[in-house]
Amino acid sequence: MKMKKVTALLLTVAMAATMLAGCGSKEEKAEGKKEDGKTVLKFAAFEGGNGAEIWKNIEKAFEEEHKDVDVELHLSSELDKDLQKDFKNGNVPDVVYYNLGQESGFVETMLKEKAIADISDVFDDELKGKLVGGITENAAAQPYGDGKVYLAPIIYTPTGLWYNKDLFEGANKKYDLPTTWDEFFALGDKAKADGISLFTYPQSGYFDATMYQMLAQAGGIDFYNKAVNYDKKTWTSEEGKKVVDTIAKLASPDYIQADTVANANSDGGFKINQQNVIDGKALFMPNGNWVIGEMANSTPEGFNWGMMAPPKFNADEDNYIYTFTEQMWIPADAENMDLAKEFVKFMYSDTVVDLMLNNKVVNKETNEESAAPIVSPVLGASDKLEDGTIKDTYTLASSDGYEAVAGTWATTKPIDGFDMKATVYGAIDALNTGEMTADQYQKQLVDAWEKLLENVE
Repeated sequence: MKMKKVTALLLTVAMAATMLAGCGSKEEKAEGKKEDGKTVLKFAAFEGGNGAEIWKNIEKAFEEEHKDVDVELHLSSELDKDLQKDFKNGNVPDVVYYNLGQESGFVETMLKEKAIADISDVFDDELKGKLVGGITENAAAQPYGDGKVYLAPIIYTPTGLWYNKDLFEGANKKYDLPTTWDEFFALGDKAKADGISLFTYPQSGYFDATMYQMLAQAGGIDFYNKAVNYDKKTWTSEEGKKVVDTIAKLASPDYIQADTVANANSDGGFKINQQNVIDGKALFMPNGNWVIGEMANSTPEGFNWGMMAPPKFNADEDNYIYTFTEQMWIPADAENMDLAKEFVKFMYSDTVVDLMLNNKVVNKETNEESAAPIVSPVLGASDKLEDGTIKDTYTLASSDGYEAVAGTWATTKPIDGFDMKATVYGAIDALNTGEMTADQYQKQLVDAWEKLLENVE
């Protein structure tokens, strides 16, 4: 989910999308009706890892509940390219499933051009009461920071710090699970005496979810939303300094497994760092539930993964858990706006929750079908998952006292010579090796935020 730079072509396309209303009279627009009198709802969906069948099943389910509607489903693994053509030709879909953070930057461009509709009224008090706390109160759902929802989070995956569950529970319990950063570092001192490091990370980029969580934990969701939009006070504030100092302490040789930086690369070294948690060389690492499958071949039988939210700064605070979300949205020039909103709301119904949990995908090479459950951010949805670690992570994220935080750094114009990932996360390696101090890291972030704020599009 890393944001990429938006091409000039996409910018042109998105601008064209906002001009559609002026490209012809009402008489020249399609009526949106079929010969049988049914209203046509155009639904464009990205075909990715969740497969195609889930969207076909949702199409059928909506039609069953709305007998006067015919959902016209357009599935594509290159949806951004298809949408470019459609918008140019005036063929605007009513509903789109395509996420922020894709290489094309298509959604970001649509947002910049104000070409996505405000759907705040979909999320009335009744619906909000059904959803995981905080799932619509963040920069992913509210990209303009104006309190209005434009992108509906229809799928979510919580992240956190992963560990060997058997060290903290059961007959072989050795440690108590920490809840605050003070407790976390105290545990590190205790584990060090046992010859175990407190922490490792696959690559420095894995600090993204942790840093987002820490910003929300330090200052609340409003502070977080300002930070991801490069508020110039982010890193000079008391909250921002607290995040910097905590990361610097965490990254120090006192707490990081010794070989972490040497292994922190995409050539396979990151798996060695992950293996160090399995092998008992480090207690915690930042990750998501994909690590279970990623390390399945080298995980011994009987090993039990656990995941906790990154620690709180104060014991009386609520916990924040960073969640990756997948979004659905409505173009501002959608012809059937009310029906499109009804479709978005339908995504949170019991019908769709169950369809997603029972999702299956077909391997196109072997034609074999396998279970691929998708979890909606509806309270209780994850309770229906098969018992195990993945279910536990969702149960944690939806528990009382936990708030979801989502979103990513705002996109900017390209900046010559500037590398966001290296500046924000790569520096963590330098903190470990001693090439950079906490004060130098803070200054680097302050300077970066000034530069980024000047180039926000």
